[in-house]
Amino acid sequence: MNVTVEKLPKLGERRVVHILNPASGKPGYFDAARRKVEEAGGEMLVSEKCGGITELVENLLREDPYAHVVVYGGDGTVNEGVNGVMRSGAAETAVFSVVPMGSGNDFSAYANDTDELSKTEPVKIDLIKTTINGEVRYFANLANVGFDCDVVWETYTLKKNPLFRGKMAYIAGVVKVLFKKKTIDAKLTLTDCVDIDSGAPVADVKLEQEVLLAAFANSKFYGGGFKAAPLASVQDGLMDIITINDITRLKFISLVGNYKAGDYIDGRGKLKDNFKDIVTYNRCKNAVLTGVERICLDGEIIPTGEDKTVQFEVVPGAIRFASVQKYTE
Repeated sequence: MNVTVEKLPKLGERRVVHILNPASGKPGYFDAARRKVEEAGGEMLVSEKCGGITELVENLLREDPYAHVVVYGGDGTVNEGVNGVMRSGAAETAVFSVVPMGSGNDFSAYANDTDELSKTEPVKIDLIKTTINGEVRYFANLANVGFDCDVVWETYTLKKNPLFRGKMAYIAGVVKVLFKKKTIDAKLTLTDCVDIDSGAPVADVKLEQEVLLAAFANSKFYGGGFKAAPLASVQDGLMDIITINDITRLKFISLVGNYKAGDYIDGRGKLKDNFKDIVTYNRCKNAVLTGVERICLDGEIIPTGEDKTVQFEVVPGAIRFASVQKYTE
């Protein structure tokens, strides 16, 4: 595909296409979003199958590489959308936005609701490229293994109960997994790392131990508002890698509030005293993880296959993102 990126159209000059995911969010969100788009006379596409967002975005941008794609949904919808952008070959020219209407909107909480990204024009943001079973996938927010991935699995089950929605489903999932607590015997190699305080290059990191969880963050939030990676940025060309060692249930309960708030570490990378022997926090460009059966990419559970290996690589400035105002019915 031959496109010119030197003179891109302004945001208001682009074709805007709204892509809706009927399976995302609370009951009624889809109908409300559809009415808003129809009332505004906007162009709209609706996903009709699992993985349909990726296909719709890819096909649209192959036809019009300068389009402004607006997806409606949660973190899983964002994941499908960015993979569609990357597969289309139009990442340098297209613009991507998300209207948060999923059960988990953690990427939007960072990209739309904080002041870290421009609100007036598209900006380039990083993605994380993963290779699993020879297949390349990208994620915009956060990947995790161990305790958190098990929580995602339980959360899917709990959401079928109308009493558990959004954050309540996640918190209930945490409690359920906590009582079945198990660790993973993971091997982790981190390369192209930097010192958190100075940004200077540091030696590669190798971890081989039992851990309760490991998270690979492009953005700050996950799990319905847990600020697990408080130092992360989608514009720094780095990935924040957090591991938590095996701890007792009581210890976990006593510390989870600080973990959720993201105040367990300061801006210079200094951990609170009660986290020093429990948490490792690294900032790197590449990682290789082995020894896990499944991984969650933006909340989507992916089996790791026979070799149980995932490769991670930061792709700086991978796509152009435009913030939108928080969605309300």
